[in-house]
Amino acid sequence: MKILIAGAGLAGLSLARALLTRGIRADVVERRPDWTSSGFGLFLPGNASRAFAELGLFSAISQSAVPIRRQDFYDHRGRHLSTVDSERFWEGCGPCLGMPRAVMHKILLDSVAPVPIRTGRAIADVRQVAGGCLVTFDDWSCETYDLVVGADGLNSTVRRLAIDPAPPTYTGNGCWRFFADNHAGIDAWTVMVAKGRTLLAEPVDRSTLYVYAELAQAAGDPRERASRAELQAIFADFTAPLGPLLRQLQPDTPVHFSRIEAVQPPVCFRGRVVLIGDAAHATSPSMAEGAGMACEDAVLLADAITAGDDLDTALGRYAARRQPRVDWVRGQSETRDRIRRLPAAISTRLLRFAGTRMYRRSYTPLLAKA
Repeated sequence: MKILIAGAGLAGLSLARALLTRGIRADVVERRPDWTSSGFGLFLPGNASRAFAELGLFSAISQSAVPIRRQDFYDHRGRHLSTVDSERFWEGCGPCLGMPRAVMHKILLDSVAPVPIRTGRAIADVRQVAGGCLVTFDDWSCETYDLVVGADGLNSTVRRLAIDPAPPTYTGNGCWRFFADNHAGIDAWTVMVAKGRTLLAEPVDRSTLYVYAELAQAAGDPRERASRAELQAIFADFTAPLGPLLRQLQPDTPVHFSRIEAVQPPVCFRGRVVLIGDAAHATSPSMAEGAGMACEDAVLLADAITAGDDLDTALGRYAARRQPRVDWVRGQSETRDRIRRLPAAISTRLLRFAGTRMYRRSYTPLLAKA
């Protein structure tokens, strides 16, 4: 079977790994000129670490990751609202882990060393033909594949060409990401909330925190390109434990801003083209399920197309099995976003008196295997 994977990010490399362990070497193309991973921190809930374990990568990941045993919630004044014992909740499924995204990318890349990865090569066209797809690349060369997998992220070229031309939709939130020294000794996934504002930090190694700041704002809001001083002013009333991380932000610290966007194509496959990862179901990061869902996609898709059914039947079964879980995560992400936009008196009360209960409701369906 000849398979093309478009995208050498976490989703594409996870699928390349899953197929390789089943005896299939897919072709992988990446439109960027190199495959150095961008991004900052990564949080893996228990279902995500279980999915990567199914790829045979748990040992390598756990050696590089920080165990996240609890999740602490505060209001912006530093008043403790609730704590989730995430170690106990995910027991029997998989541990919660924090790590730099680039480290995860390197682990996946090393795990697919025999797979040819062609960087700086973009897809110009995808055309369905009898029993497969004719793919035209940006150098005007063409190849035919039995299956084309779009693992090329939020702004997927494969999705636009073969399944749904609609662009991603803005969720109404913008975010800033950076790394900070962990002088405060934060040892848990920690979040502080105010109406329309969120500040989050998690350890990703022994001395480093991944910091995430989110603001509800209209597209084009002048604060989208906030300077360090402006970002510090937006969160000036946030106290310890996380407020000082912004106030101590160094002038040479890279800070990345992005709009949070989502995609919801009408189908995840059409003919011999299938989407996985953010190309198929990007949502806001409020459930922290992006990497986990991408890896689950990869494992289940590899299982489906190597199970012995004809490929068309296999893709239909994959989509039917995957959609309920995708819909659940998307719905829970949207619910969490709405809660954060409520008046502070309401949202903090919910977190104080029902935080653990809401967490269990959101994640319990994910304890079962996808």
